[in-house]
Amino acid sequence: MLAWPVYGRFRADSLFTEAGALAPDDPEPFYYLGLTGIALRGDDGEWIARRGLTRVLAIEPEYRDAWTLWSGLYRGDSERRAGVAALAGHAGRPAPDLWRSQLLIELEAYDDARPLLDSLIARQPDDPAPRAVLAQLLYEMGLDGAAEPEYAAALARAAGDTGAVLWRQVRSTASAGERRTYARTPPEERTAFFRRFWAFRRPDLLASLNARIGEHFRRLREAHRAYQLQHPNATFLHTARRHSMPRFGVGAPACLHEAVGSGVRITLPPAAPAVSDDPGELINLEDGLDDRGRVFIRYGEPDERIACSVDAETWRYHLPQGILQVTFARATGLDSSGDALITPIAEGEWEAARWLLATDRPSGPETLDLAWWTAAFRGTNRWETEVVVRPDSAAAVAVLTDGAGRDVARDSATGAALRLAAGPGRYLFALDASRRDRLARVRRAITLPSFASDSLAVSDLLVTDRDEPPEREAMIAAAPPRLRLAAGRPLRVYAEVYGLATVDGRSRYEAEYRFEPAERGAGRSATVRFERDQPARSTTIESLVLDPGRLAPGRYRVWIQVRDETLVRRAASARLEFELR
Repeated sequence: MLAWPVYGRFRADSLFTEAGALAPDDPEPFYYLGLTGIALRGDDGEWIARRGLTRVLAIEPEYRDAWTLWSGLYRGDSERRAGVAALAGHAGRPAPDLWRSQLLIELEAYDDARPLLDSLIARQPDDPAPRAVLAQLLYEMGLDGAAEPEYAAALARAAGDTGAVLWRQVRSTASAGERRTYARTPPEERTAFFRRFWAFRRPDLLASLNARIGEHFRRLREAHRAYQLQHPNATFLHTARRHSMPRFGVGAPACLHEAVGSGVRITLPPAAPAVSDDPGELINLEDGLDDRGRVFIRYGEPDERIACSVDAETWRYHLPQGILQVTFARATGLDSSGDALITPIAEGEWEAARWLLATDRPSGPETLDLAWWTAAFRGTNRWETEVVVRPDSAAAVAVLTDGAGRDVARDSATGAALRLAAGPGRYLFALDASRRDRLARVRRAITLPSFASDSLAVSDLLVTDRDEPPEREAMIAAAPPRLRLAAGRPLRVYAEVYGLATVDGRSRYEAEYRFEPAERGAGRSATVRFERDQPARSTTIESLVLDPGRLAPGRYRVWIQVRDETLVRRAASARLEFELR
């Protein structure tokens, strides 16, 4: 009967209900009653499912996947209290106690949840789950200082997180790339994963606590309160139609079209990510949130909220690069869920939604349009690489974080370049900059090349339009942060070459500079080539002065290729983009 759609499933409901009456202490008929309700879909099916699964929790909460199925149903405060009552009959068992503490936290009954978690930690000191849930409790209460050591202790034990509690706490704000990375991360590397996850999101490099963690948990609590899926068992959310192309304007009232359909230019940030996160994916069911909740967890309260009815609303976020706008409307039709889903009504909203569901930001938004560049050279210790960071700001701090989530280099400066030295490898690069009361943050991956060996290598380039000697420090000071150079002045390019072969105390090589327009069809390319024969050094300075008029105004990419004439080896620098004005 359960396999027979509609009529058969209602018959199955009767049969499993009768079986439960005959065997009231056996979880099996009630478990299948839950499956029957889930198969029926809709509100009626959800009511049937809850009736069966709540009884399973009371009889044997660890029966099959009953807890997981029950958790996927809608739960308001009355459903949460019923779950707490069902699990209370199994006090002293780790899993039911943990689940009960989670429901108590959802009810904001923190004083009742705390003793349960303290007891679990005392009984199972190596289990990260109760520590992670305790940290969530403290973060929700705003006690970030007390929460931080508990959360750090949970992360340190992440290898033993068999229930993926730590991942389920953060997945609603993870990017598509982070989801893929976590899926292939072995247990012993999970601690490093979570440390990198939060290092990427810390809003203030000078603060002792990462305020973004507490903010995330408080946003998560608010999202579940305000934007919880009302009908997660609705057919609409479980079919391929949810993956369909955007329903432009369908379901949004006419007054909303008139209010927001025109007059606002939606501007995507220039570095929009290539993401697989799609507003049509079934991630709503994962954490039981409608699309408003998914965006709220990532970006917080919108800067503007426009609504003309209970059926639809538009949110706007103001970024330094422009405005992101997204409209939500309740799905319509016979299989409507009644939950607010992304419904684009203006050009650019679908792309804006993709951006908002692939990125996140702290509540203190960026207000500074920052220009900056980096250049890598061999460090004072040849086994390290020095990265020079030049931001266009009055004050800045920069940090390199390694793959284990540890900060390995830090520097700060006011109106000058910063220097970070570390071994070759891949790092998280973080930069905070400020000018007056405006702020900017940069968080991205960076790879430090190796200049330590005797192999031929070329540093990054420096450029300036000032009359400076070809020396690293002078060029660093003279290179403008925005890399905008005067077309009417000589252009100096600087690089360092390492690992040239030596014959009779001399090095012989060919240096070829290439300039190409950054935009297709804008300007002409230029190549300058030299044959060099000079005394050998561990670091050879390579520099070019290009006379005015050799390049027309515009944006260019420049790089240098070096060919060692003795060993017939080649190496090239990274490309540097600059503008002639």
